[in-house]
Amino acid sequence: MTDYHIHIGQFNEVYYDALELFELIESVSEQTKITEIRYSSTSSCRDDAELKGVEEEIAYAQSYKSDILTAKPYLWFIPKYAEQNIKVESAASSFDYCGIKLHPAGQNWDETNKEHLKALHQIFAWADDKKKSVLIHCGTQKCDLPTRFEPFFSEYKNAKVILAHSNPVRETAQMVNKYKNVFCDTACISQESLNALKTKVNDTNKILFGSDFPVSHYFATHLFDKSLTLKEQYYIDCESNVEK
Repeated sequence: MTDYHIHIGQFNEVYYDALELFELIESVSEQTKITEIRYSSTSSCRDDAELKGVEEEIAYAQSYKSDILTAKPYLWFIPKYAEQNIKVESAASSFDYCGIKLHPAGQNWDETNKEHLKALHQIFAWADDKKKSVLIHCGTQKCDLPTRFEPFFSEYKNAKVILAHSNPVRETAQMVNKYKNVFCDTACISQESLNALKTKVNDTNKILFGSDFPVSHYFATHLFDKSLTLKEQYYIDCESNVEK
C-alpha cells in the first residue's frame, strides 16, 4: 500500500532526516502494509528556501535503497521559483518526480500575477503530459479550499489531482465526484470526517491513504504535549486511516 503524504526536511525548529524516516517506515512495513511512500520537503516552506538546497535534500533522500520500501519524491514548487523565472519543466527534470506539490496556505499563489499564473499552467501541463500527480494542500481558508484550482482540473484531464487533507469534506467530495482525475487523501483527517467523506464520495477508491508523517508527530508532541516516539506516531497514523 502507498502512503501518498510523507514529509522530510525542516519543519519549524525540527529537522526530519529522510533516511532515518524511511528506515523507520520500512521497519514497521509488515504491520502497516506500507510498501511505497511519496514525500516532499517541508524545507520548501522556509523563508530562505532555494531550489538548489531542496534538490540537495531530495538527492540525499534518493540515496535510500530498499527491497521492501519504495520512496518517490514530489517537487514542491513555490511562487518564489516562478518569480525567479525557474521553469517547471526544468525544475522537474532533476529527478524522477512522482508529481508536484502546491501549498496555497503556506505560499501565496496569486493568479493575477502573470508569473504565478504561467507557473500554475506549467505545473498542470507537466502533470498532464507525464500523467503525474499534483498534490494540493487543502483547508478551510479561502486560499486553500479544494475548489481553489478547479479551472485547472477540467483543463488538464490527464493530471492526477490529489486534494490533501480532504478538508472541508463537502467541497472535497464535490470535486472528487465531479472530475475523474481528482482524488483526495486522508492526511490528518479525523475519523469522524473520514466517515463523512466515505458517505459523500461516490467512489471510495478515490480516497487515498496519507499520513502527513512526521508533521503529525510534531503536532502531537509540540501542540498537544503527547509523549510519543516517531514509530508510535506512525502506527497511530496508519491505524486511524488505513482501510481495514
